[in-house]
Amino acid sequence: MASLLDPLLRPRSLAFVGVSSRADSLSGRLLGNLFAAGYTGAVYPVNPKVAAVRSLRCYPNLKAIPDRPDLAVVMVPRDAVLATIDECLEVGVGGVVVITAGFREGGEAGAEVERRLLARVREAGVRMIGPNCMGLINTDPDIRMDATFTPAPALPGAVAFASHSGALGVAMLEAARVVGLGFSQFVSLGNSADVDINDLLEVWEHHDPTRVIMLYLESLPEPQRFLALAKRVGRSKPIVVFKGGRTAAGQRAASSHTGALAAGDTAADALLRQAGVVRAGTLEELFDLALALSSAPLPRGGRVAVVTNAGGPAIAATDALSDHGLALASLAPATEKALREFLPAEAAVANPVDMLPGATPENFRRATELALADEGVDSVVTITVTPIMVTPLQIAQGIAAVKPPEGKPVLSVFMTYPSFFADARSITGLPALFRYPEAAVAALAGLVRTGERMSAPPRGEEPAAMPRSAIVERALRRGPGYLPPGEAFALLEEAGIPVAPYRVTCDPALVDDAAEAVGFPVVLKAFGEKLVHKSELGAVVIGLQNPKELGRAVGAMRERLSHVGVQPDGFLVQGQVVGGREAILGVTRDPAVGALVMVGLGGVAVEVWKDVSFRVAPIAEFDAEAMLGELRGRPLLGAFRGRPAGDIAALKRALVRLAALAAAHPEIAECDVNPLLVLDEGRGCVAVDVRIRVEA
Repeated sequence: MASLLDPLLRPRSLAFVGVSSRADSLSGRLLGNLFAAGYTGAVYPVNPKVAAVRSLRCYPNLKAIPDRPDLAVVMVPRDAVLATIDECLEVGVGGVVVITAGFREGGEAGAEVERRLLARVREAGVRMIGPNCMGLINTDPDIRMDATFTPAPALPGAVAFASHSGALGVAMLEAARVVGLGFSQFVSLGNSADVDINDLLEVWEHHDPTRVIMLYLESLPEPQRFLALAKRVGRSKPIVVFKGGRTAAGQRAASSHTGALAAGDTAADALLRQAGVVRAGTLEELFDLALALSSAPLPRGGRVAVVTNAGGPAIAATDALSDHGLALASLAPATEKALREFLPAEAAVANPVDMLPGATPENFRRATELALADEGVDSVVTITVTPIMVTPLQIAQGIAAVKPPEGKPVLSVFMTYPSFFADARSITGLPALFRYPEAAVAALAGLVRTGERMSAPPRGEEPAAMPRSAIVERALRRGPGYLPPGEAFALLEEAGIPVAPYRVTCDPALVDDAAEAVGFPVVLKAFGEKLVHKSELGAVVIGLQNPKELGRAVGAMRERLSHVGVQPDGFLVQGQVVGGREAILGVTRDPAVGALVMVGLGGVAVEVWKDVSFRVAPIAEFDAEAMLGELRGRPLLGAFRGRPAGDIAALKRALVRLAALAAAHPEIAECDVNPLLVLDEGRGCVAVDVRIRVEA
């Protein structure tokens, strides 16, 4: 399928502008990699000071080339890049890769050059990779292009890899050779001024040689576009992501619970969870996941058999299975009987199957085949510690002889000498190899999660939406700040979130009328600019049963506040809601991702344990369900000790509606609905306190 990026990824000819005659220079290495890979197209070196490079004629400029190159690879000094790009556009190249550095990563002067560069290629309709990148690779036999200066060529394979970091890309291509991970295409994006991750996802979705997509990200450009693309592409091709920048550098001060809890890496994690990608916690795990996904089928479930020649590593694997939510399979009696027929009497035939240090290649083959044939087993992990009577390579050959049934992967751990892994790559049919049981189990968990997601029926449900509110518009005209409580509750009502009955008055003499309107018993709250945390200042009194109690509470509250120098702007009187489980809903803004919606359980769960879940707004109901499922305290919303279940359906509706409110109003900088009382099933939920801050 033809793509707008074909001139970049599948060029029939390329011009190399700024090539050097020195083989040990970066440009010399890049040209050497083109030759070593066996690039099938024409190569036109461009350098006015050099007559020939590697037996190729060198041209003084692009206009002197007798052909119109599909691709121009640019390695001239930064100050010459704009003129070079102008010449590229004049001769009609189809795409450009700017290797040169010193643009926005180097300060404002470089950023200005990059902006001018981007404007020129976009005006001409030409796509550009970079600047400040390492190049790109396509291992397709029809192309065989390595336009990078990596010292280690990429192995051919089924993984498409994009990286925001060129240096890290070089290191990862080298490391990939050690574990036998092969690539269909590799793109070093550099500054991603034009072509970004989203463009590549659109191409790789329809690229048949690519079965797995691997991404190293330092930013998330166009997050809503990424979200939509990753959801769609991930249904047919697994996407594995390592996101750099998880530290406090991304944190910001916030006065709300939600803003404080969202500091750091929360926004990126919420987006990646919502997109359904597999997130790697480390670069090693990124490799392991990509290796497993590109070489093993997706299992139908999480029941795992362990076949080993050592008990200790099997115990480690068992613990790791539990940590990742997988299960040690129960082998059928017939399977255990068949194992007993050829294993020593001392061997353990219940899962894990411990065949003892003397296990032979044939033992591994037969035991693995029996485990795979068991209907209660979805996958097998083999673990080999350096054997006594045979070599690890012989054990590997025995495992490679196994022909797994469809949909039942095998992952193999070899705890042995380092050179084994390079030697074992020549064994045909050998499963993905790992050095430690925990790494294999983590990769297997990624396979299971991917299989669950890809086999789930498509969700046709769209996120909820709401129109703009006049309340927010009026608040913006007043300037940034917190909404008065009456407006905040009214905004929740507009969004479709139930609130406790309330009245607002600025006159203490009218508090009785407000209470009569909502009905006793009531809750009294003072409000004002300095009353951010009301309970700490004694600005909340609950359980007021009659006008007399209410009057005393008003007087005492005004006196308490006066002693700390606070004059309330008015009073909020609410009908008291009895019962329910406390939850917290919230909204905050991330500068890169946008509106985030949060849910958590109230009280200790949020104050101490920070038991919360985030997503990017807007969301659909199935997103809300997934968020609740991530809460450790989720069982507290169900029925227990004779207490009926809470109205989880109402909680999900409120969460969806709050996300719709946030998506419709980017001016809402922070919102806390705390608490939202989740009543018994069928009785709904009620917001009893809310704070909303807007800013232009």
